[in-house]
Amino acid sequence: MFEQIINNLIQSGWSIVTLESNWVCATHVSQQRGLLFGNFSELPQEFKPWIRNYANISQWDAVVFCPKGIDSSDLKQHRFPNVQLWYWDTQKGNLFPFPPTNDQRIPQWLRQLSSGEAVFLETNSQVGKHFVPFLTYTLLGINLIVFLLMTLAGGSTNQSVLIAFGAKVNTLIQAGQIWRFLTSAFIHIGIMHLVFNLYALWALGPLTEESFGHRRFLIIYILSALGGSIASFLFTTALSAGASGAIFGLLGALLYFSYKRPYLWKSGLGMNLIVVIFVNFGFGLLQPGIDNFAHLGGLLTGTITSMVLAKNNSKVT
Repeated sequence: MFEQIINNLIQSGWSIVTLESNWVCATHVSQQRGLLFGNFSELPQEFKPWIRNYANISQWDAVVFCPKGIDSSDLKQHRFPNVQLWYWDTQKGNLFPFPPTNDQRIPQWLRQLSSGEAVFLETNSQVGKHFVPFLTYTLLGINLIVFLLMTLAGGSTNQSVLIAFGAKVNTLIQAGQIWRFLTSAFIHIGIMHLVFNLYALWALGPLTEESFGHRRFLIIYILSALGGSIASFLFTTALSAGASGAIFGLLGALLYFSYKRPYLWKSGLGMNLIVVIFVNFGFGLLQPGIDNFAHLGGLLTGTITSMVLAKNNSKVT
């Protein structure tokens, strides 16, 4: 991997200099950017002696390879002025920036590089572009369109309309209409139900889609919707509908995502997600008519699905 990185840099016009302790410095004048590469075990006390001769370089990033993994306590042991550190846990494929940063240029480049693609940091037009969560927007649109059609058909609180559009009805599912497990996740009972769920999807969807990627986001969403519907089918006979199972699946996926990344967990994201989950479950226990079984089924399905996808994916994230 190290040799592949260096070869790609040379081919794309970067100047390579070998430093002490097997570290390598790469610079590119036109980008005014410098890159440092080396192992965690050979991390120097400071980078200043290595970079002070490059007055024309305005930004420095150091990719620190951690072949033995990295503990969260290691992240704050080293702080270098004017150098952004990227700890790369090559065992699990995780990338930990320190100090925390929203810069996605280096992570996206390394993600593509680790997948075996020939990527040039200078010419890759996708790197640094604003992420567009188009699947989240698509799901929002589908839910809105279905709600509008239900309203025109007689109202989203009309039981016959709900059944016609695919609500979860146990007797009909037992009769063979298993497609209701999925269709029930795209219909809502009343405007407040729709507003609450679409706001949650709008808040959680883009973050989940960017964290997991478009394809894995869709897998998590659909399987969580199915998991919520199946749990509701198994534990309650009431007619039910809504995207809550899928949304709780996104919560579970984000919870696992932040748990596996100590810098995110310590930022408060993980604890905030836990609070949101417990508050919603508590509200569901106190408020009649809320299908907590669907919530729990979606949460467990989303968490498990994200764990499976993480095991089958060795790319940098």
